[in-house]
Amino acid sequence: MIPEDFLKDIAISHSISEREWDVLFPSMEGKATRAIAQELKISEVLVRKRLSDIYKKFHIIGRGPVKLAKLQQLLVTKYQASFNREIPSLDLARDNNQVFQIQDWGEAPSERIFYGRKAELATLNQWVLENQCRLVSLLGMGGIGKTTLAVKLAKQIQDQFEFIIWRSLHNQPSLQEFLADAIRLLSKQQQTELPQDINEKISLLIKYLRQHRCLLILDDVETILRSGDGFGRYEQGYEDYGVLLRRLGEAEHQSCLLLCSQEKPREISLLESSQGVIKSLQLEGLKLEDAQKILLEQGLTGEKHWKTLIDYAKGNPFALKIVGATIKDLFNGNVAEFTKHNTWVFGDFGTILDQQWNRLSKLEKQMMQCLATEEKAASLSKLKTEIPEVSTSELIEALASLKRRAFIEPCHQSKHDSETFYCVEYLIKKYIKKYHSKSIEGLVNNK
Repeated sequence: MIPEDFLKDIAISHSISEREWDVLFPSMEGKATRAIAQELKISEVLVRKRLSDIYKKFHIIGRGPVKLAKLQQLLVTKYQASFNREIPSLDLARDNNQVFQIQDWGEAPSERIFYGRKAELATLNQWVLENQCRLVSLLGMGGIGKTTLAVKLAKQIQDQFEFIIWRSLHNQPSLQEFLADAIRLLSKQQQTELPQDINEKISLLIKYLRQHRCLLILDDVETILRSGDGFGRYEQGYEDYGVLLRRLGEAEHQSCLLLCSQEKPREISLLESSQGVIKSLQLEGLKLEDAQKILLEQGLTGEKHWKTLIDYAKGNPFALKIVGATIKDLFNGNVAEFTKHNTWVFGDFGTILDQQWNRLSKLEKQMMQCLATEEKAASLSKLKTEIPEVSTSELIEALASLKRRAFIEPCHQSKHDSETFYCVEYLIKKYIKKYHSKSIEGLVNNK
């Protein structure tokens, strides 16, 4: 028989509600549906409905009694495995009490085929485990693999934490919602009364982060940052997230908050340092040998031209998967035949670029359109000539913002150049010319 306390911990980690728990526990004791219904004074249909919801949360498939047997076996296996789990830190073993992990993966995608990133994983491992960083931000362009890398990292180090909580900010939950949710999990639903004041709620969260070793992951953080702002400031109504980041970065605790974002929140910029406990990792494209594995897996041919394709995509794995699928379907998998047309197929990757483009300020868009018309690269002096109504300091701030968002890169046209030039990658230039050509034509005609 599985102890009730252990079963309760597992139920909480799978977001089982109190009503579902009232059905789950007697089911594990072997009680029949009718007996449970009579005990709870509800219909048998409702009991079966709650059991069905429980099966979904535990990812149990099958029909009728088979699903219940599978769930029982799964829970027994988890209980037996708990005795063999190595306790990762002294804090977990205090008072000689058995501690069980609670994991709530929220909207985290399932693990998928993983390409490369050994160096990045090693760096993140060191920051989170050895350096015990309190705040780590994983930054990069859409499709570059931030979420995939975060899942890989979390799965790799999960045994070092009592709690793992993954939440996406894609739907822009308020900080009040996030804090209530996190505190509920960290308190094992014991903290039923929460303070109204946001700072008191944050203090309560920090209390639990001190008591327990927790890994919190927030994905899609850019959705709560202000569009058109190059300084990582927040949308109206979401400024309290900045307070949360600042306090988690400054307070002493044994946990880590990992952020995945296309843009860096301003608190990270203000707090991070090379020797500190707040770190940022800018994720670049895959290395050539790792990116080639994507094309190999898709069964593409014309290996001599793979590097050209990868360079065009700047190693972006999602962009490569999209164009690779098109090459396989329309060009019989021949990369050489596709690259000779000097074009690109954006597909769903275009949607990602649309989202990032729409987050740029008017000046940043204007600068990108100017750079896209240049055959090679353009200097700050050139941009000042093209956009004379804007001050030099504003241009420099916009360039810095575009660099942070991976839209441009500083480059030199030759060894003799004393001036820095700014390049737009092939794929971004193609995107701007294809989807924002009218704006470019207007710029060209006004020169």
